[in-house]
Amino acid sequence: MKHRVLFLCAKNDLYSPMAEALLNKLDSQHFEVMSAGIDRGEMHPIMVEVMKEIGIDLERRAPKTIRDVLDRSFDFVITLCDRARRDCPKFQGAELVHWRFDDPLTWLDGTQRKRKVQSLRDQMAQRVRLFALVQVRFARSESGVHHDSALSA
Repeated sequence: MKHRVLFLCAKNDLYSPMAEALLNKLDSQHFEVMSAGIDRGEMHPIMVEVMKEIGIDLERRAPKTIRDVLDRSFDFVITLCDRARRDCPKFQGAELVHWRFDDPLTWLDGTQRKRKVQSLRDQMAQRVRLFALVQVRFARSESGVHHDSALSA
């Protein structure tokens, strides 16, 4: 059975689509992943650019709002900014997790912004990888399955 994960940020324009794409790329076998925003935004072009650098194309992705996913159930709801944490609705049975990241887009020019978004992407990839590793191993230890995972590299 797949873990159902929702990544939530303020506008579904930077943090949450990045996290969704990273977890989908890493392990879609064990996770069913969605993302949404409290409000709807526009995909940030720098985020789209830095995700293309690692082979993920989000250019045509349409941002979703929390209203688009309220009828779904999740095992984990992971908020990625303080506003999402504050305004996140309750999802029955979901474990609420908060990962706080600094906003890479404030007070910086174009070159600095891109470097900051690349850094955010890499930090998020590390956190997503650790989350996936822990959840897959925990599920296996709970079920008594003890063989290697693609995540154990």
